[in-house]
Amino acid sequence: MGFFLTAPWFGILAALLLLFNPEIMNSRWHPAMLAMVHLLTLGFGAMIMVGAMIQILPVVSSQPVPAAAALSPWIRAGLISGTLCLALGFLFMQKISYYIALPLLVGAFLLFLSAVGVALVRVQKGSDSVFCLRLAALCLLITVVFGCLQLSTYLELSWVGYSFERTNNHVLLGLLGWGMLLIMGVSFQVIPMFHVAPAFPHWLSRGNSTFLALALMTSVIASGSIADSALLVLTLTLSIYGAYSLYLIYRRKRKLVDYTIRFWQLAFTNLILLCLLFFLHQMGFQILNEVGQFHLLLGFGFGLGFVISVMLGMLQKITPFLMFLHLQRACIHDPGAFMKLPNMKQLLPVSDSKWQFQLYSSALVTLYLSFFGGELQHPLLFVAAVLFLLSFTWLLKTLWQANRRYSESLPLTPDQPLAGKETCE
Repeated sequence: MGFFLTAPWFGILAALLLLFNPEIMNSRWHPAMLAMVHLLTLGFGAMIMVGAMIQILPVVSSQPVPAAAALSPWIRAGLISGTLCLALGFLFMQKISYYIALPLLVGAFLLFLSAVGVALVRVQKGSDSVFCLRLAALCLLITVVFGCLQLSTYLELSWVGYSFERTNNHVLLGLLGWGMLLIMGVSFQVIPMFHVAPAFPHWLSRGNSTFLALALMTSVIASGSIADSALLVLTLTLSIYGAYSLYLIYRRKRKLVDYTIRFWQLAFTNLILLCLLFFLHQMGFQILNEVGQFHLLLGFGFGLGFVISVMLGMLQKITPFLMFLHLQRACIHDPGAFMKLPNMKQLLPVSDSKWQFQLYSSALVTLYLSFFGGELQHPLLFVAAVLFLLSFTWLLKTLWQANRRYSESLPLTPDQPLAGKETCE
């Protein structure tokens, strides 16, 4: 919960940057754009992914993350301070901020990857989910290396040299490698488990993740027509995964209104549409007048429309689920306390999830319209920024209230008389 409660603050900061600097959407190289992107990817995305992986890995692999309780505060502190320093460095071009950010972020990710790597190596017989998580961890490591090389150029280390291709590879590996493979690995487990849907077939789960990794590495290593062909294969792979996932969700047995399902549907629809747009662009169709704007549309569409949509949906489900699980364990020596425990919908009400979905989907639609709005781009961006700000603020409020309900529901024990009043970490 420490990771989950921290993440919305970075989403709020990113939304504020867009609110007061709508001109940043004119270029991906704008200093405020670089700051906003890293607030979203490191501060929000990585914060939730790291927290979720520490909690979910034992579920999908039966192998706990070593020293998770001891390492988590250090990893979280490194991510928080490192991301803030990096964002300030981009905004004000202060070298001291880069010098501070680099060791903090590297240290946080190395601690996380070392602990998770040990757990993944210890798994004797890995499932399709574990296979994806191993590939995701490898992609994260390479992403961090590329990020360090690019950040080193801001420190005037001339032997490194800035490379636009390295930046593109950093983005591809971060979003399509670490982000996509992690989501795929988790989805293979949680969609059938939480929503009583059919299991992903082995040929798709293992085959798609393998093709994705191979196509991604080919696009990073190769150039010219080979790299373009690899990206088309990558697009086809993502489309198949997205379409089949929607099919499995449609076939689920639990047909109740579930906003986690709504977020999954929103995310997979975004993924398929983005793949279609990229394919049309590669075939010569002009989607937007400027190629730079089209790249921003793809980047924000994938990051906000797919990755963060999945995260928001999963938070509506796994947060109350894990809280209820921990409450049950806390009552193991007091069976009578079971009767007083709140259920999952009391910990995180459906109405809160409904507002989260409506705010975020409205923000996404408005952001997409801004790319095609012409002279109305800045007013539309202003509205989108306000909606994103409300959405991330609502997420913070929802998680904070759920955490408060959890803390108040902890049973009192003789040796811990104030257990019910402590904050869940």
